[in-house]
Amino acid sequence: MEENELTELYFSRDESAIACTESRYGGLLKRLVMGILRCEQDCEECLSDVYFRLWSTIPPVRPDSFKAYALKIARTEALMKLRRQRAKKRDRALECSLNELEGILPDKSVPDGPQGEITELINSFLGGLGRDARVIFVKKYWFFESVREISRSCGFSEAKVKSSLHSTREKLKKYLEQEGVVL
Repeated sequence: MEENELTELYFSRDESAIACTESRYGGLLKRLVMGILRCEQDCEECLSDVYFRLWSTIPPVRPDSFKAYALKIARTEALMKLRRQRAKKRDRALECSLNELEGILPDKSVPDGPQGEITELINSFLGGLGRDARVIFVKKYWFFESVREISRSCGFSEAKVKSSLHSTREKLKKYLEQEGVVL
């Protein structure tokens, strides 16, 4: 089933849309959510929330890319669930990943500009990276995989993964500064 057909199922309020979404993207959504929550039960609860949110927001939203829209909702739901769970105790791995980007990305109090200017700049930057550096960066900061997990899945040494992440963060910082982003 094509993405536009899947979107049409939601617009026609056909309940099979959820099953089709799970069939086509369930594995990818679960991988993303598990990477953040690291708990099967929390993952299943979160995925239920994701499917509910898809059902609640389509319509009126008609995403250009259903897959990207579903992944963004899954990531947002997982991070919100994690924040609620960890309000008093910190998840060291997630906190470390976010802290690594702290000096590169603008403060949350700085608005993202018209239509997500920062997001567009980061996407443009990532598009200019080599495949390996881009994959490593996305696995670390989008999927929150550990250096060890990235090393195993990509077949690189942990030292190479760490070096690539460091180099990419430095390049991103320089790129954002050149584009006039106040860090």
